[in-house]
Amino acid sequence: MRSDSPPEPRPRVHLDLLVDTTAEQDAEVARLLGLGATLPDRDGYPAEPDFVVLADPDGNVFCVVDLSRAPSSG
Repeated sequence: MRSDSPPEPRPRVHLDLLVDTTAEQDAEVARLLGLGATLPDRDGYPAEPDFVVLADPDGNVFCVVDLSRAPSSG
């Protein structure tokens, strides 16, 4: 559903797209960037996170998470 209100800086609802490997994460991020997603400037994340933060064309942020690197996978 479309909304005319601006995206929230820290939204209460957040979408995570899960992939099984780093190669799948790289491919999915590339595909989403090709569809119009962007890499927003974000601070406060770990040095080597298991996720990549993207923004949709309206500026809503979401992540692509590599489950092979997730803290709970070890």
